[in-house]
Amino acid sequence: MRFITELGRIASFGAQTLYWAARPPWFFRETFRQMALTAERCLIPVIAVVAPFGMVITLQGLAIVNLFGVERMLGSILVVSLLRELSPGLTGIMMAAQAGSTAAAELGTMRLREETDALAVMAVNPFQYLVAPRLIALTLACPLINAIACSSGIATGYAAAVLLKGVNRGAFAANLYGFVRAADLWGGIVKTLVFGFIIGLVSCYYGSTVRGGAEGVGKAANDAVVRSIIAFLGINYFLTSALLSMAG
Repeated sequence: MRFITELGRIASFGAQTLYWAARPPWFFRETFRQMALTAERCLIPVIAVVAPFGMVITLQGLAIVNLFGVERMLGSILVVSLLRELSPGLTGIMMAAQAGSTAAAELGTMRLREETDALAVMAVNPFQYLVAPRLIALTLACPLINAIACSSGIATGYAAAVLLKGVNRGAFAANLYGFVRAADLWGGIVKTLVFGFIIGLVSCYYGSTVRGGAEGVGKAANDAVVRSIIAFLGINYFLTSALLSMAG
């Protein structure tokens, strides 16, 4: 019952946020500022995680394709695995850890300092000025960061195959996008948009409902990270099933 109640509260919080986000005034400058801060916090850590996975996929894939004599397919294996699952998932996890925890901590601190109440007294809706820009920023920044991270994973995979393992450069490059479909590209965009929205919603909810002083802020940041990751990784199964059904 506690779990269902919590889901209801998060859903109600999300509905309120979307309602106020659709109404003027719109704080575009604050939204862009939050997007820039999110990219600054998350881009390097995400690349640092995804790029080595490109090399690992290449090494593991090379051992398999050599068994069947289809070395030319190595590039396609690398790109498809990154586009479909690995890059969106790793990007979401790192953004939850970096940007999600920050959003929860900032909103929690503002709430404890009664800054949100001060905004309400000045006739500034906290949902419009504090929550909506962070939610929109995380939702839009996630696919952008994922695209850059995925490119870095492909680049490091290419380097590992061609420069370290001596795979034929022409064969690897010629088949790099041989099995990539349009559904793989927009499927990754859809996934990261959903992941970013979940991270933003859960983080803003726990930050806006924090209690208990500094300890409460820390707990809110931790809960935001853990529960948003669990949420979007669980939803990822249904998204993958739906995307594969539409593509196939």
